[in-house]
Amino acid sequence: MYGAAVTGPDLRDAPSDAPIDAPIDAPIDAPSDAPSDAPNGVPDARAITMSPEEFRALGHHAVDMVAELLASFDAGEGPPRRWMPRATRDRLRAEPLPQIGRPPARILDRVAREVLPYAMGNNSPRFFAWVNSTAAPLGVIGELLAAAHNPSVAGGDHGATHVEHAVISWLKELVGFSSEGAGLLTSGGSVANLIGLGAMRHAQTGGAVRGRGLQGDDAPLILYTSVEGHSCIEKAALILGFGGDRLRKIPTDGARRIDVGALARAVAADRHAGLQPACVAASAGTVNTGAVDPFDALADLCAREGMWLHVDGAYGGLGRLARPELYRGLERADSLAIDPHKWMYAPVECGCALVRDPAVLRAAFSLVPPYLRDDAEDPWFAEFGIQQTRGFRALKLWMLLQQVGVEGYRALVRRDIALAAALARMIDEHPALERCSDGPLSVVCFRYRVAHADPRGGDDLQRQIAEAVCRAGEAFLTTTCLDEQVVLRACVVNFRAERRDLARLVEAVADAGARLHAQAPRSPTRQRRPG
Repeated sequence: MYGAAVTGPDLRDAPSDAPIDAPIDAPIDAPSDAPSDAPNGVPDARAITMSPEEFRALGHHAVDMVAELLASFDAGEGPPRRWMPRATRDRLRAEPLPQIGRPPARILDRVAREVLPYAMGNNSPRFFAWVNSTAAPLGVIGELLAAAHNPSVAGGDHGATHVEHAVISWLKELVGFSSEGAGLLTSGGSVANLIGLGAMRHAQTGGAVRGRGLQGDDAPLILYTSVEGHSCIEKAALILGFGGDRLRKIPTDGARRIDVGALARAVAADRHAGLQPACVAASAGTVNTGAVDPFDALADLCAREGMWLHVDGAYGGLGRLARPELYRGLERADSLAIDPHKWMYAPVECGCALVRDPAVLRAAFSLVPPYLRDDAEDPWFAEFGIQQTRGFRALKLWMLLQQVGVEGYRALVRRDIALAAALARMIDEHPALERCSDGPLSVVCFRYRVAHADPRGGDDLQRQIAEAVCRAGEAFLTTTCLDEQVVLRACVVNFRAERRDLARLVEAVADAGARLHAQAPRSPTRQRRPG
């Protein structure tokens, strides 16, 4: 899940009488689980296969289940999240490993009864937490087809690799990245950022890192990001061996973008101290507020200082379609991470790493000896990243790009941004709420309004409001921290959301805030001594 810096209510202790505790039938390992035609109750190992007729019947049943599920989301029925009752959860997690196989139809029914009702919630029109989008129906079908195709997309001359090459070309055009660049699909933004920074590490050490690592360097490499940068940048610094002490977190300006002046001063100080400023990891849409860093100014600084410009666009990279004026200079980045499973509505998992210089990316990750390379054919994707065996992530995205097109995605992104702006106006107009931030994309941060001197209006109240709203099933949102205070945070990356869903969120927050604030204990008043 992208957006690890943002927290949500801890609802692991949901009461055992939570909704949808469907009855469980006979014990799972009862002898009746074995197929009736199995000799001595033990099925033949070949029973894993199915005839076309059996598969078709099971598949139709599964598609019916999915269709009903999607219809419930479209209708906006029920709460965004239903928490699994503790008894069901405990039984599921303590279940013994099955010793005897079970009929597939019964397994599918069990999925319908014990798994699907307890969704994360992000397919609901009232889910506004983190940056987790709804899944496009055609992408769901693409996932099924990719699983049936079942290739390992490490490379080679087969359909899946050529589809991925096509998708990478389309993505570069979509976000305005260099057409000469190279890339590959990843599990998500965290790995995409790791790969981009891994290519940077190779380039900034002249390739020496492959032999000696980062140990014993006379001038250690220094990375820079803003205090609003995503936590995966710091995690990548740890994984790649830079260490947290070599990552500088630069303050932001009034628009919560990285402060370029403060960055320049930090770079000068590190160079004066004998260190090697190596990379700026900028944000094309921070998770906290949706702020977009000034890429042209950052690219100028990096060019002067010999630094690599990496951009984390996992959430906001597609914002370029709706707000191109915010993204001037993005095309100058050396590497870029984007997440099609966010604003492109591809089912999870689907991230993408792009690097301007294909030779650097390949040299950073390839372990194929040069004498075995055949450059008459495309290099293998396994040479560009950390995975050898890779799933067919490209199919669902290839299908969606054809269905939606550039203009369709532009309209979807604009719509989400417009809904966030509408939410900001609703908050401004509500006497019980105050807006804390509304970044240029689709994130709005706000608080339940109380007098500053009121001890009942602190951070705990905001957390309690978020938990109460989520428990009641009215909406799902989370909290985060801005300016050293807890705020409520809503992010719209949801093609099912409507203005009525936002209005319901606003009223649910206001109602919960009023109730919880009234229940909060007041500080005891000090009695005046007589005389």
